[in-house]
Amino acid sequence: MSSSASGPGAGSSPDPRDAHAAPAPTAADDAATPDADQAPVPQLTRKQASRINAPIRGMVISMLVLILLLLPFLWLQPKPDAQPYRAHVDVSEEARFAGDQAPFTPAAPELGDGWSANYARWEAQSQDGVPLWNVGFLSPGYHLVDMAQTAQSNPTWLAQRTQLIPPTDERTVNGVTWQIHHRDASGKQDEFTAWVGELKDSTVVLSGKAPSAEFEHVAGALSGR
Repeated sequence: MSSSASGPGAGSSPDPRDAHAAPAPTAADDAATPDADQAPVPQLTRKQASRINAPIRGMVISMLVLILLLLPFLWLQPKPDAQPYRAHVDVSEEARFAGDQAPFTPAAPELGDGWSANYARWEAQSQDGVPLWNVGFLSPGYHLVDMAQTAQSNPTWLAQRTQLIPPTDERTVNGVTWQIHHRDASGKQDEFTAWVGELKDSTVVLSGKAPSAEFEHVAGALSGR
């Protein structure tokens, strides 16, 4: 009597579940499978893109319309004058009025074509405490030469009028010697020039930022009066 073999592998039939096991993935399958971490790219339709771009187009059109509406107004605006305003004050007439109060003869020099005066006034109580005749002459090059004339000059008044600048030069014009006080522009200080001359009955200070030739022109008209 023969005995049948026993054991886990002897005479055992294959497990039917092994026949239905999933096959191993191939390289082609891996390439066809999308990466789980990669997000899908949204695709916009033509209508959706048109709706998105519509506000931008509307903004551009609105700006163009606004510019076209503003152009006529800008075109009709008056052009600014390239030259400063000239007041054309009658210095001779104002000097006659000032002469009734001044203890000296207020100067009204004839400076010629292109020159004018922006102001002419008698100051019986000036800020400097000195009564003076004050005229602002405007040159053809639009430089202002301020003239201050008084019979009560003193060192303090002269120091204020010359901005504490010591004399840097001297010029004799028509027999009158003028002390020149000049400072170049530097740092926070602007350029400044003052000419101080003694006339027959008064002291005159010319000051401003005008060229030397224009100061000399006014000084010559004053010296020759």
